[in-house]
Amino acid sequence: MARSKTEQAGHAPGDAAAERRGRAADSVERVYAIIKELAIEYRFRPGQKINEAELAAQLSVSRTPVRAALNRLERDGFVLTVPNKGFHAREITPDALRDLYELRAAVERAAFVLACQRASERDMEATIAAWERHNSLAEEGSWAKIALADEAFHMALTRLSQNEQLALALESVASRLRFFRRIALEALPQRAKTYQEHAAIIDALRRRDAAAGAALIEQHITLSSAHAMEVATRGLARIFFGSAA
Repeated sequence: MARSKTEQAGHAPGDAAAERRGRAADSVERVYAIIKELAIEYRFRPGQKINEAELAAQLSVSRTPVRAALNRLERDGFVLTVPNKGFHAREITPDALRDLYELRAAVERAAFVLACQRASERDMEATIAAWERHNSLAEEGSWAKIALADEAFHMALTRLSQNEQLALALESVASRLRFFRRIALEALPQRAKTYQEHAAIIDALRRRDAAAGAALIEQHITLSSAHAMEVATRGLARIFFGSAA
C-alpha cells in the first residue's frame, strides 16, 4: 500500500492536521493583533465601513482570519456590525467616552480596595518604583511615553488586587481609551496634574488607606461632561485633520 508524503516524512496524518490547525490559529491571532492596533489608533475613521477584502489583501491572508478578527473586535468594542452593511469602525461621542472613563474608574476603585487588603509590601514597592522611574519624562516633555507609563502604572495597581477578572476588564477598557489618554496628556498642565495625583494615590496605597485611595482614584479618572466633550473634539480633530486642535 502506497504511503502518503506525510507518512513518508515520519508524521501521522493526525499530526499534519494538528499542525495546519496550529498555523491557522497563529494566523488569526496575528491578523487580530494587527487589526486591533489599527482600531486602537483610529486608522479606521469613526463610522467608516471596513473593507474586509482590502484588509485581507494588505495582510496577505484570506478573508477568513480577517472576518474572525473583526468578529472578535466587535465583542471587544472596537467595531460594530451594521445589518446588511458589514463591519464599521466605532464612533466617537462625548457620552461614549465619558461612559468608558466611568467604567475604568469603577474597575480601578474596586481593585484599589482589594490591593490594600491583599498586596504584599514587595509588590507594592515594585509597582511604585516602576512608575517613579518615569519622573524625568515630565521634564523631557515626552507625553507619548508618559501616556504609556501612566497606563502601565494603572494596570500594575489593578493587578495588585490579585483579581484576574478586574485586570482583564481594565485591559479591555484601557485599550479603547489609549488614543484619548495620549491626547489628554499632550497638555503640560494635565501631565503635571497626573504626577501630583499619582503621588497622592501612592501615599494612600502605602498607608493601605482603601477609602482615601479609592476616592482619589475616582477623582483622578472620571471625566466631567465638559472634559469629555473637549477630549472627544480633540480626538476627532486628530483623526480627520492630523492635529489635536
